[in-house]
Amino acid sequence: MSENITETKSSIVKRFLTETRSVDEFASYFTDDAFYQVGNNEPLIGRDRIRESSVKFRQAITKIVHDIKNIWEHGDTVFCELEITYTRRDGKLFTLPCLDVVHLEGDKFREIHIYMDISPVFTP
Repeated sequence: MSENITETKSSIVKRFLTETRSVDEFASYFTDDAFYQVGNNEPLIGRDRIRESSVKFRQAITKIVHDIKNIWEHGDTVFCELEITYTRRDGKLFTLPCLDVVHLEGDKFREIHIYMDISPVFTP
C-alpha cells in the first residue's frame, strides 16, 4: 500500500533555500506573475524578470548558503528566519540576518518579501 504524502508549504520553502542551484531551478518555484522584493529594492513582477535578476545577481556572487533558524507556516504563508552567507567573487564573506515571507499558490511562490539589508554585499 502506498501513501500519498503531501509536501508542506514549509518543506517547499526549505527545499528552495537549501537545494536550489541553477537559475532555471530557482525560477521554477515562482508563478508566472509572481511578486519578488528584496528589502527596499524595486519589486520584480513575473517569473522571467525574477530569473533575469537572479542571473545578474549571481555574476557578483560565487556561493550562497542559507542557514534556517526558524520556520513557521500559517495557511498559504511561510515565515522563515535565517542567516544568509554570501561569498563574493573577490572572496569576501558576508553573513546577514534575514526574514522571508513567502505566500504560496499551490506549490509555487506567488509573493516573496525578503526583509534584509543586502547592501554590505555590494560595498567595495
